[in-house]
Formats: sequence, structure tokens, C-alpha cells
Amino acid sequence: MPRAVRDLLTSAVPELRERLVEDAVRRAWAGIVGADVARRARPQRLVNGCLEIVVDNSPWLSELTLRAPELTARLGARFAGVQKLRFVVGALPADTPAPLPRAPRPPSLTAEQARDVESAVAAIVDDDLRAAARRLLTTARRHAPALGALVLAGTLGAGCATAAPPAAQAGNDPPRRARAAKPTEAAEAYYHYSVAQLHAQAGRFREAVAAVEEALKHDGDSPFLWRDLAQWLARADQPEPALVAARRAVSLAPDDPAGHLTLAELLRAQKKYVEAESELEKVIALNPAAEEPYLTLARYYVEQKAYDKARAVLVRLADRHPRLAQAQFLLGRLAVETENFDEAIARLTRAVELDPDHDAAWTALAYAFEAKRVPDQAVEVYRRAVHANPDNPAFVERLGDLLIRLGRFKEAQTEVEALAQASPRDARLWMKLGAVYYEQKVWDKAADAFRRAVLLEPNNLRARYFLATSLMDGGRDDDARAELERILKVDPRSVDARVQLAFLHGRGKRYDEAIALLRETVNLEPKRPELFLYLGTAYFRAKDYDRAASSLREGLSLDDKHRDLHFQLGVVYEKQQRFDEAVQQFRRVIAIDPKHAEAYNYVGYMYAERGENLDEAATLIERALALEPENGYFIDSLGWVYYQQGRYADALRELKRAVEKAREPDPVIFEHLGDAYVKNGLHEEALAAWEKSLQLDPTADGVKKKIQELRDRLGRVQGGRSRLAP
Repeated sequence: MPRAVRDLLTSAVPELRERLVEDAVRRAWAGIVGADVARRARPQRLVNGCLEIVVDNSPWLSELTLRAPELTARLGARFAGVQKLRFVVGALPADTPAPLPRAPRPPSLTAEQARDVESAVAAIVDDDLRAAARRLLTTARRHAPALGALVLAGTLGAGCATAAPPAAQAGNDPPRRARAAKPTEAAEAYYHYSVAQLHAQAGRFREAVAAVEEALKHDGDSPFLWRDLAQWLARADQPEPALVAARRAVSLAPDDPAGHLTLAELLRAQKKYVEAESELEKVIALNPAAEEPYLTLARYYVEQKAYDKARAVLVRLADRHPRLAQAQFLLGRLAVETENFDEAIARLTRAVELDPDHDAAWTALAYAFEAKRVPDQAVEVYRRAVHANPDNPAFVERLGDLLIRLGRFKEAQTEVEALAQASPRDARLWMKLGAVYYEQKVWDKAADAFRRAVLLEPNNLRARYFLATSLMDGGRDDDARAELERILKVDPRSVDARVQLAFLHGRGKRYDEAIALLRETVNLEPKRPELFLYLGTAYFRAKDYDRAASSLREGLSLDDKHRDLHFQLGVVYEKQQRFDEAVQQFRRVIAIDPKHAEAYNYVGYMYAERGENLDEAATLIERALALEPENGYFIDSLGWVYYQQGRYADALRELKRAVEKAREPDPVIFEHLGDAYVKNGLHEEALAAWEKSLQLDPTADGVKKKIQELRDRLGRVQGGRSRLAP
């Protein structure tokens, strides 16, 4: 007995470190998992690295079980003590524990009981510890029946396998026996059971098993004790003895649904599905109105992909409880799983009618409409969900996410702006808002949103990277460079930051710096072909065509099907006047990607420039225009082919259109337009077009020469006319 008392006292003191982590997790919970999850699930206790989370309904239990790896990673990144998650269905713990009801004053110990207590503590040397043990055992003796009831009312385990069987959680009745135990035997059983509970709550299941076996020596016919023994044996990795104990519990109380449920769960854990299903059918027969047995049986069938059987069980539940939203929801989810979207929509619509607060049903309904390719209906579902749940920001966020996926950025902006204003300290929302602005090319607002995220999370390098790209696209190169350098100070190996910084160097014509940075990056990641593309492009812009070609070929040695490497190599070869090799590269691009419009145009334009294969050139450029009919540069290429074919009127028509369609004024297009005007006898218009070309590119000596020659010719003509005049 003295050893048991010491064990009890040791078990009763919580692990301080885990309690501190527990408290910290509770405080940070909503911020880590999001408001949607926090409304439906809360952390309860942390034992040996396993965080037990109470979920308020079965659909959310299934949802969170699927998301367990993601949530574990999030929590583990913040709290090293959290290594695993375990989900159980139950009432969510209150933020502030409710006061316990005042219990009636217990009777005093008899003289015999007092002697038993003194005998038990006699071996403890320390006076304070002996006094504490005396108080504990005195309380245990005085409260024996009440203590048992309190213990049974608590959570029956804190292990880390899977969600505990529903009946095991709900089976809170006092132990039932084939024969009644004597009062002293019952007190001993309660005492040892309380020790077992403390061990189990601390995750020491082997010790819990030993203690409950002691309890069974005093009350061997308690199905309740046998059931708990079965559960703790399972969590102590003793599956066969666990089955024996569960079968014993069922034999002692064959009409107790909880015993059958426990046995079913243990059988399922060993993949003995047929026996497990039989036990659940017995539970349903014992209590046809209970929901959990149907749900558990359906889950077993789903695990085996026996969807028809799962559906049949859920239909039985829905028929018995026609107003049970959970049943309709699960039938809807099952219909989604089997891609029967019409039934899914009907079931899920009924679920949200029955329970407008059913978050998962609204989400699944929207998904069903998306999967059926009617996204407008999905948007309408989320709008209805927002209206039905105005205090639930999760629906607003999902609506925003859907609008983003649909490319309806202006509408998404309205929703996400409202979310960010309502939760201004949620960096994730500012990131999302920044992305919405970015997609609309509202660079300043995008940068402001990403900067808010950075201020909230200074170590969020992803947010800082997006801030830098927004600043770059907004033309704020110095600010962008500062942000990229901050990233590289924290993470010198960041390839994305290095590539963007090199791009900035190139844009500022600091080609040596760009090349040096990209060469370092290639050395850091020598197996990434796209890095050779960036390096080759930097050499190309520095007009070092030999090194550009060498870098691009090295990238192709890593991936011969890299479309962009072939394309850029073709561009380099064209600059080196290696015409046939350039054409070969562009044709390789087309073979890899038959919808690569730029490659068709490039080959066609090269032929046009040389005055060769003009019919094929026209065909290639027409293919490019079929893919991008409004591309002004492609239209210019077609006009130039017509010019080379002597179709000057057609050329003039297309080149005028090219000027209108080009993204920005282009000196080459204006030069071509001037050439076409000349061939059509429109000399003043030709001079105007060439002068515009020269304005855009003052270094174009060829255009200067054309202007001078035309003016000279016009001057000679004018002079001749003057001499002939009377």
C-alpha cells in the first residue's frame, strides 16, 4: 500500500512544462487554426506530446482527422511540445471552468477505516508528505462512491491512437456487476481505479492497466472496469489482451451498448471489419434511436470503400431521424465522394436548411456546385451562408477564395477587404488581399497589403518576397532591392530572392552584378535547369552571346524538354546569325508545346526578314494569330510578310492595325509602317511614321538614312517641278 500511495501522489502532480504549453496553445489556438476551426474544436490537454482536441460534432471530427497532418505541422512549428493530435467528440470546454456543485458533507471515517489509513501512511518518513497522504486517503475513503462517480464522469483516456469510441466517451454510468461487490471491496476498487485514471490521463497506459487490474481483483464482475481495461490495453499496444477484456465486458453486460462499441472499435483496429460491423448492428438493435452507432458503422464501410453499404446505413439513420442535419450532410458528402453531384446538392441543401450553422455542409454544398461546373451557384451558396451566419467570417473568406479562383478579383477584393478590416492583426488576410490587388495590377495597394503582413510577421520571408515583387512591378526598384537584400540576409540561399535581385540588376543594366549573382545561385542549385535559363538570359542582355548559348545548352543537358530553354537558345542563335540552328530550336519548342504562339511567330518573322519561304512564313504567323488574335507584334509580322510578297495594300492595312494593337509604341512597327506607306505612294505619311520610329529609338541609323533619302528624293522632285513651271 505505501508504494501505491507514493505512485498516486506522484501521478497527481501535472507535468509543469506540458501544462504551460497547454495554456499557451489555448491562448494561440484561434490564431493558428483559424476562426472556423476554433468555433468547432478546442484543445483540452497535452500528454506526452499528444494534444487532445475536443470537437463538437462528428462531421467536424472527420474533417479535422483528414486535416491532422496540416494542423500538426502548424502547431508543431509554434510549440515544439506538440507532436501528435487526437480528436474526440464532446462538448467544447468552457473558457472559464464552471464552479463545481457543492457536494453534501461526507460521513466521518469509522475507527477501522482510520486505522487502515494510518497503516497505509506509516511507511512515509517525511512528515509533510505523510500528512498529505493521510488527507488524500481520508478523502478517498470518505468519498468512495462519489469519487468513483467523479472519476467515471471524466475523460476516459488521453492516448494518441485515433478518436476514442463514442460509447466509451459516453459510458458514464457507475459500474454494473453480475453480482454486487461488498462496500469495502467497492472502495478498494474505486481507489485503484482512481490511480489508473491518473496514470491514463498522464499517458502511462501500462501503469493504468496494472492499476485497473488491481481494481478488478476487488470487483471482478464490473463490465465498466473490463471495458476501460480493454481500452488501456489497446493504447499500451496489447491488442489481443484488449480484445479479451472487451469480450469479457460484453459477456458481463450484453445489453450495454458501450461494451459492444468498444469491442467494435478494437476489432476494426485489427481490420476485423465483419465482426466489428456485427457488434455495431447489435448496438443499433439495443438502441435504435442512438445516432453514433450508425455513423460509426458508416465510417467503417467508407474505410473499406464500400460506399453503397455506407449509404444504406446513413439512409436508415436519416429515415429514423429525418430532421438530423448530420445524416443529410454525410449522405451528401458520400454522394460527392462518388461524384453523384445531383444527390449531393439535394442532401446538402437539406442539411443547411435543417442546420444553418452547419459550416461543413455549406462548404460541401459549394464544392458540389463547383465540381458540377456551375460556379455561380457556388458563389450564391456562400452568399447565403454569410447571410445565415453573419458572425462567422470563415464563410466570407471562402467566398473570397472562390471569387479569386474564378478570376473575379474585384468582387473578391470587396470580401477580403472587409475581412482584413475586421481582423487587422491576421497577416494571412493581408497576404490574401495583397494577392488580389496584385492580380489586378494595383501595385501600390498590393505592396501596402504585403507590408502590413510583414509588419505583423517580420520573419515571414514569403510575405517580404511578395512585397518586393509588388514594388518591382510598381517601378519602385530601390525599395524592392532593399526588401530582397533583407531576405538574403536572413536566408542567403533563397533562390527566388536571388533571381529577382538579379532581374533588378539587369533592368538597371548592371549586367555584371546580375551575372555574378546568378552564377552563385547556379552553384548553390546546379540541378535546376531554369537557373541556367536566367543566367543565359543575363548573358544575352549583356550581349555575351557565346556564354549565353553555353549556359542554355547546359540547362538543356539537365532537361532536354525544357521549352523556354529551347526558345531562348533560338533567340541567341538568331542574334549570332546561326539561322538554321535558330529555326531548329523554335521548331523544337513547337514540338514540345504546339500552342506556343511566340515560336510560330519567331520562325515566320525570320523567314520574312530574309525574304524566304514566305508562304510558310504567312502560315506560321497565322497560327500564332489564331492563338493570340489581338497580339500587335504578330500582326506586324504578318504585315511584313505581305510587304515582302509585294502585297503592299494588305501590308499597309495590317501594319496600321499592328500600331493600334501593340501594347506600347514600337520603333520597328513604325519603321515597317513607313516602308508600307512609301510603297503605297504616301510619302508624307511615311516620313511621319519613320520620325516616330526614330523618336522611339534615336540610335536607329537605318531609319535616319531612309528619312534623309526620301526627303532628298522629294526635294529633287519638287525642284524639277519648279524648273518646269512657266
